[in-house]
Amino acid sequence: MTNWLGGMRLTSARLYETDLIGRTVFLANRGTNQSISSGADTVANALQWDEVTFDVLGGWSAGQPTRWTCPRAGWWTFQGAVGFNSSTSGTVRECCWYVNGGLISMGRSRPMVTVPTNNTLTVDARSIPRLMSVGDYVQLIAAHNSSSPAALDTATGSFRPYISITYSGPP
Repeated sequence: MTNWLGGMRLTSARLYETDLIGRTVFLANRGTNQSISSGADTVANALQWDEVTFDVLGGWSAGQPTRWTCPRAGWWTFQGAVGFNSSTSGTVRECCWYVNGGLISMGRSRPMVTVPTNNTLTVDARSIPRLMSVGDYVQLIAAHNSSSPAALDTATGSFRPYISITYSGPP
């Protein structure tokens, strides 16, 4: 779909495209603990969404629970957060946006660089717009450098990780 230009005819496809702008099309969370291994961000630590609230365009599949696959070309805005269970070990808790298996520009959020208190900690991912093509996929990756425990679980309840994807407009 192209941008609207003066003199264009009103069609059902253009109306549908316009109606999607600013709409959240995917919302999911992680309702059970997921073990996140210590170390740098890696696809192995992609959040596996086990509670999908809605998936308007069918971009998520239980067969690949870490991915939301783009069903139409355009601009998309990603939002999310990772809640980590309490640990006093390590100095890093972060989350990153990966597209097609790799870290994207402006995709890293690392607000913690000191020794944590023994409390649950939530790290908000950067809210970021991204131009996506059909078939591109996005993942939210959790990372930490805790040594005790070496694998840190994600939190549940009101601290649980989530992902939200909003359609922002045509390419």
